[in-house]
Amino acid sequence: MENDTRLQRYIQNKNSHEPKIILLILYSLFISIPVYVILGSIYYINIINGFFFLGSLIITMVIALIFLVIHRNNKQKRLTTVFFILFLLLFFYYEFPLLNYESHTYVVTGYEEPEELLKESGIHILSVKLIDIHYIDNKEVIRDTYTSGDVEIYELYEMTNQDRYKSKIRESVKTLGLEKEDFHQMGENVKNYIQEDIEFINAFLERENMIGNSAGLALALTAMIHQGILVNHIPFGVTGTIEPNGDVLKVGMIKEKMLISEQKGLPWIIVPMQNVEEAESVKFQEELAIEILSVSHIDEVKEAIKQLNKPM
Repeated sequence: MENDTRLQRYIQNKNSHEPKIILLILYSLFISIPVYVILGSIYYINIINGFFFLGSLIITMVIALIFLVIHRNNKQKRLTTVFFILFLLLFFYYEFPLLNYESHTYVVTGYEEPEELLKESGIHILSVKLIDIHYIDNKEVIRDTYTSGDVEIYELYEMTNQDRYKSKIRESVKTLGLEKEDFHQMGENVKNYIQEDIEFINAFLERENMIGNSAGLALALTAMIHQGILVNHIPFGVTGTIEPNGDVLKVGMIKEKMLISEQKGLPWIIVPMQNVEEAESVKFQEELAIEILSVSHIDEVKEAIKQLNKPM
């Protein structure tokens, strides 16, 4: 009888403590989240750098440890503080990869020779030279360094904490296998659209260290010329993604691609409809002679190329 009474008391005590533990966990979570969000927000808007952000988390944990030592005899405060520190440790571990991007200060864009995969096709893939700058904050030093090295610089894009954070997120997502590289996804879209294995297209898609998806439309057009579906004798600079259904979607670095096409002497550039305003603005500001053909679907491109190739 006495053993039964002790067992009942143990069960009652156990059950009475479980809800309290859950409340303490929730309470410590509600304390740790604002600390993390405030520090993260200050970092995100470029007030502090990544070292200061993560260092502040460490300092907060140290302060919490001191509080833990002082109140070690108070079970409720002790447990709340322990959970608070654990949550901050999780946040710290999640954000630690930001330090890998801290040295990245600028991205330099420059001229890259347009590539015509199929000779005499007239379809030129427009790539942009990208140079990552680390540790150098002075724009003039960067310009002097690369100008003296015969690299024609178009733009210097300053890396912000937003850029660094987005890079960290993208890398994490890709590492977990939740998202494919843009270049690989583009390759799948191109193959799904052309429905044929073409050796030189496959060779391009198997290249290493390629980024971006803006070569998709050019690859699809080149494949159609190879297949005899399309005939072209006019040089075009081409940029735009391609979807399996033929939709052409927005791309980046239109200014650079316009300048590259002009410098190459291409009379036409094909851009997605979503980029036409930017393209027209660049043409006006830079006083370019190149003609712009904007499209939203590959069928529009085919029809426009047929019309332009008709004898006058």
